[in-house]
Amino acid sequence: MSDTKAPINLLHQMTLEQPTQFWSDSCEVTSLARAIEWGATGATSNPVIVLEAIEADRPRWLEVTQKLIALHPTDTEEQLAWRLVAQAAIESAELLLPLFVASKGRRGRLCVQVNPRNWTDPQAMIAQGKSLAELGENIAIKVPAVKAGIEAIEELTAAGVVINATVLFTLPQALAVAEALERGLKRAEAAGLDAAAMTPWVTIMVGRIDDYLRDVAQTESLSIDAALIRHASTAIVRKAYRLFKSRGYRSTLLAAAMRSHHHWSEFIGGDLVVTIPPSWQERFNSSGVDVKSRIDDEVDQEIISTLRALPQFVAAYEEDGLSVDEFAHFGASKKTLHQFLEGYDKLLCFVREQMLPR
Repeated sequence: MSDTKAPINLLHQMTLEQPTQFWSDSCEVTSLARAIEWGATGATSNPVIVLEAIEADRPRWLEVTQKLIALHPTDTEEQLAWRLVAQAAIESAELLLPLFVASKGRRGRLCVQVNPRNWTDPQAMIAQGKSLAELGENIAIKVPAVKAGIEAIEELTAAGVVINATVLFTLPQALAVAEALERGLKRAEAAGLDAAAMTPWVTIMVGRIDDYLRDVAQTESLSIDAALIRHASTAIVRKAYRLFKSRGYRSTLLAAAMRSHHHWSEFIGGDLVVTIPPSWQERFNSSGVDVKSRIDDEVDQEIISTLRALPQFVAAYEEDGLSVDEFAHFGASKKTLHQFLEGYDKLLCFVREQMLPR
């Protein structure tokens, strides 16, 4: 009998050896169960991800959808779409619940995003966020880091709802959200809620800010090596990480929107989360990257100086680079909001086709 041990995959190695957690960027139950085996401590969703989960197991979800239509014959397509979102959330949250219980609420959350159509309406986001949070004790709510979202984040936190801020690419957004979360946590404490059990997250969409800056450099014909631009997100996250620690913010940074292993490996060692889609989980495990702490490494100042040729990088990297009023109109925010809205429309189209087959 061989005593050779099976190799530990890199993601699992990271969770065993470092404070860095990883989440699955999917609410599809089969891939989530595998991710949990590999050390995942949470998962995230939005209407786009829900539709991906439906397409991954289409026969079952077609049956689920038809049952919902029969049970709720007067529902609009939007109401039925959110019943599907709720069903997907409940199933995924159940898989994570043992982690949530074992960690006394520190791990094992499933994040559900509010309706992207309400990005200008704080009251609508607050109302829906409270409703979605009732789907399960380990549900967290994703709210966009735009002006209306900052207001909703504080109010939901004050009401005891655990938040994961999304549509966030810049240091000014991360700091504004962290401050809103602190205000909300203090109000929650004053109201007698157990704020210590709340674990808010501030997501920086690292791949999306790099994508946007590359697009800007190409559109404006700037002579910046595209390979250097991947360091932009690394610099933003590491700067945010240092400031969060020095200022004592109780929220945790989360890196999302993977585009390469750098969006994972450069943050190893940090007390933060990286959220990774199932396909990228497999790529990272076969990447051969050395699993060692890099969070405290400095991005070369010559690279930072080169990136400063992009005003959009300066806006994303400096504390005062953007005002709250500008958050939604920053290029990466606009592009992502459009994509979320278009993805939501596709979910509605799926429901419509089941309600009214051609």
